[in-house]
Amino acid sequence: MSGGLKKTRGDVFITIRSRDLINTSVSDFNNSGRFNLFENIVAKENEMLAVELVSATIPNSFYNLSNNNQNNTISFKETNDASYKILTIPSGSYDILELSTEIKTLLEANSTNGITYTFTYNEITNQVNITNSNINVITDFDFTTATTCRRFLGFTSSIKTINSAAGITSDRTVDVSDTRNSIFIRLPNLSNNKIIESSTGKYSNCIAQVPVELSRNTFFTYSPPRPFVMELSQKQINSIDILITYQEQENAVNFERADWECNVIISFFEIPHHTERRKTDHNLSSMLERKVREYQQKQINDLDKKNKLMDFVNANNLNVVKANN
Repeated sequence: MSGGLKKTRGDVFITIRSRDLINTSVSDFNNSGRFNLFENIVAKENEMLAVELVSATIPNSFYNLSNNNQNNTISFKETNDASYKILTIPSGSYDILELSTEIKTLLEANSTNGITYTFTYNEITNQVNITNSNINVITDFDFTTATTCRRFLGFTSSIKTINSAAGITSDRTVDVSDTRNSIFIRLPNLSNNKIIESSTGKYSNCIAQVPVELSRNTFFTYSPPRPFVMELSQKQINSIDILITYQEQENAVNFERADWECNVIISFFEIPHHTERRKTDHNLSSMLERKVREYQQKQINDLDKKNKLMDFVNANNLNVVKANN
């Protein structure tokens, strides 16, 4: 929001708790809801409304790997397998060591050749190395599937093959956030044309991007030093809808029924063009008054000239008559 705008009256501070909202989520993710105002917030003719998210308390209760996130499978096949086996990893909040252990257990339980798999994580390079216990058995991993957990293990979208004692090593860094390193708080029913997201290139209903703390099962707070103030196109607010997603709006955050809180401020600003209009109207009125005065003065001047001319003519006519006599 551009600076220099004048506030017309005091702000309205609104505290919103997810437990108090009317649930509008299709699934039971507790990531959205509606807060109906007891009394509508209405802007005057010369005002516009603006909203800002000044703080939030968010539970890190959502899983980094889950069916909801579509990143919870690993696809592999060994020598003598006719096709790939797609294994589903239980949903949860994993670090890289925990996930490696979980995948190792699944692979060995589904190994056609009784293979033991070893996962080694290098903290210095932030990469994972995977080997199998029999170099005569080839293992292929298909990291191109739509629901693969490849980013967690640090692999690009490709087929990786273990065909030597060296195994395979990550070709990108391990990312246990799977690119979900922030959440987006949205206000779907409050209109604006001031925010654009890179995921779509279109105008967005996002009011804030909140970085995700890695500490799971805890609460983290969001308190920006300079909140974004979003101008609104509507003159009246009857309710406030809140939706919390990842960057793609259709990818909802599943809070696993944990509660969150948001605090917003509604402000009233003088409409800039309304002020300019008043100035213009004042200038126009002054100009018209000046024109009227000028016209009236001109009329007076013209009448004065006319009177003087008549006096002159009358005087000359009188002199002519005297000469003829």
